[in-house]
Amino acid sequence: MTTPGSGEPAATDQPATDPATTVEPVAPGPPVAPGLRAAVYNRFWHSMGGGERHNGMIAQVLAADGLDVDLIGHSDVDLDALGSHLGLDLSGCRYRRLPDRGEDAIAALSESYHLFVNGSYMSRLAPRSPRSAYLCFFPTPFDHDMAAWRKAAVRTAGPLLRGVSPAVSFGQGWYPPEGGRRRQWTWTNGEGILAVNPGGGRTLRADIGRPGASGAVRLRVVDADGTVLAKLQIDQAFAPFEVTLPSSTAGTELTFVSDVFSPGPADVRELGVAVSRPRVTDADEGPLERMALRFPWLLRDPADLGYLEGYDTVMANSEYTRGWIRRMWRRDSDVLFPPIQVDRLTPAPEREKAVITVGRFFAPGLGHAKRQLEMVQWFAELYRSGALPDWRMYVVGGCEDSQKPYVEQVRAAGAGVPVEVLPNAPRAEVERLLSTSSVFWSATGYGEDDRKRPWTAEHFGMTTVEAMAGGCVPVVIDRAGQREIVRHGVDGYRWTGPEQVASFTRRLAAEDGLRSRLAAASVQRAQQFSDAAFAERWHGIAEQRRLYS
Repeated sequence: MTTPGSGEPAATDQPATDPATTVEPVAPGPPVAPGLRAAVYNRFWHSMGGGERHNGMIAQVLAADGLDVDLIGHSDVDLDALGSHLGLDLSGCRYRRLPDRGEDAIAALSESYHLFVNGSYMSRLAPRSPRSAYLCFFPTPFDHDMAAWRKAAVRTAGPLLRGVSPAVSFGQGWYPPEGGRRRQWTWTNGEGILAVNPGGGRTLRADIGRPGASGAVRLRVVDADGTVLAKLQIDQAFAPFEVTLPSSTAGTELTFVSDVFSPGPADVRELGVAVSRPRVTDADEGPLERMALRFPWLLRDPADLGYLEGYDTVMANSEYTRGWIRRMWRRDSDVLFPPIQVDRLTPAPEREKAVITVGRFFAPGLGHAKRQLEMVQWFAELYRSGALPDWRMYVVGGCEDSQKPYVEQVRAAGAGVPVEVLPNAPRAEVERLLSTSSVFWSATGYGEDDRKRPWTAEHFGMTTVEAMAGGCVPVVIDRAGQREIVRHGVDGYRWTGPEQVASFTRRLAAEDGLRSRLAAASVQRAQQFSDAAFAERWHGIAEQRRLYS
């Protein structure tokens, strides 16, 4: 199950919360035939993060090359606001909001385009367009979050169910799953969407409740055309419910609409209803299909990679990701590094004695944890030991309501020392801090076994490049994508443990000349990942894979 905030596109390293208006011009590519249509599909355009900028830059370059470009998504998005926020020129594109009826519906739509680019994290969409490209942020196994017994069941039954599509899947409006071994559930935010595949004579079944709520709530199940299919009374305890679905040849988008409540000061999420074990029954299905309808999680077989055969290229966001694509998916890929707005960051001539770290706030075990708590603890130890006199630390990043308790943990760890925790800081303030601070820290993947769980490491490191463009000297974990950005001893340092973080930072604090030399090298290194460099890489891939022909 992929939900907003559980994977890379909602989570990526774009901390901005206000518009980024500067657009770096990029050179156009080779001429294309008039009327050539292209689509860029992303389920999470509304989150406007780093993954969305990666997708959006592809759309911008395609439009500049003369293609007729649609951005396809399932939520309401203002294209002008999207472009402004991400620093993109999307004036040559259109946005198409489509009901979320599952990936089969989007696959059918792809036939109407010459080039279809799929940039949705953990998508299994099989394209039908003449040319297609898959943008992979990481080949995370589809069963990565399952209990061991479920993984065993998936890998046993999965081969028997090849070709069977999930009858029901989670769309927009859901929080990450929670619960225990006996029951897991997923909360809506008051308007959660379930996508149901085409069929007739179907019934949606699910256990629905509101654990922790103070009372009952009315739930409406609404079809894509606004028809109310059911009105249900949902209490605290989970109870089974059934909703009869209309026959559909195109699939059905169901919205679960209810009032919301907040669990309390420690958890300020707005929660609607909790849905557990959603499944569909269909009188016309055979035994294997009925098995998949009853236990939809059996379809999350990570070895089922047939959908990749329809793509002319799989594009990795780093060499690290490319290596794991080769290992997990058994195929090569082209590397298309994320585009970084390096021109927006101008290093200040006078630097503040400050360490800065930038990344979304996620507690370990939830999302792509950046390990802010550990870094604040390390800084506090350095400061109290007298190693960093007159220095301070800035902890900056995007924060969803569900992560506010973690932010308070980070803030408490910095009590009594000069640490400023700045969740959801305006973009202008983030850029100012990146342009005036002296040292940048990153610890994503610390404490994880990246041989067993490689998706927990930094797949690339967008904020590292931004910090370098701003003149910060990076001191980053010696893992994954960071190795492709920071050249140890040339434009920064890479560390393997907290003692090296302390050692490198103490040296940078004590030696102004060394810090200035590495900062200048960092600025130059960052240019290798600019928007213009991105366009050049895209054109090389498009020419090699004949995506425009």
